[in-house]
Amino acid sequence: MLSGFVHLWLFDVAAVPPPSEIGGRHIGAPPEATTSEQHSHGAPTTTTWFQGHILTVSADTQYTLTGVPALHPPPIHGCMVSEHDTPTYYDIYISEYHADGPVVKYCAVNVERSGGSGDAVELRLEDGSQVERCPNAHMAKQLKLSTTKMVTGERARSHLEKYAPDALSTYTDIAGGSDSMVVCLGVISLG
Repeated sequence: MLSGFVHLWLFDVAAVPPPSEIGGRHIGAPPEATTSEQHSHGAPTTTTWFQGHILTVSADTQYTLTGVPALHPPPIHGCMVSEHDTPTYYDIYISEYHADGPVVKYCAVNVERSGGSGDAVELRLEDGSQVERCPNAHMAKQLKLSTTKMVTGERARSHLEKYAPDALSTYTDIAGGSDSMVVCLGVISLG
């Protein structure tokens, strides 16, 4: 369905709350639910959310990607994971830019973020939910995103200045500057 190059920037949920809607569509869990609701299901607290752009080979459409803490993460039994490698779950929304704002074209729910608690974003969904959470959008059955390079500090600042000035403004105003900036560069495929 969709594949290409991706660049993402991460935000701390406590400093920058995730968006509650995209193009008029309600998305994700409310920030106050991310701790209590996820702990009741056995999933860890999700402390980050991310946003970015997808550049496709054809480059005829510009996409944005938003990953927010999953609204209904699957239950995880404590004996199945270690405290240092517990997956977290995100709902992923991929939107096209239009003159009147973004329109969600693809949706993937309960996408697993693996790889521990580091900043490199590694996502996978192998058998996507058929829950109709995104009317008028394609529900993804598979999604794979792999970070191939991370940039931080001044290199991240330069990258955001060039490609995502609004994100740079958010980091500067709320998150406190270049030390907290992380940009993940990688590849994505969605089916």
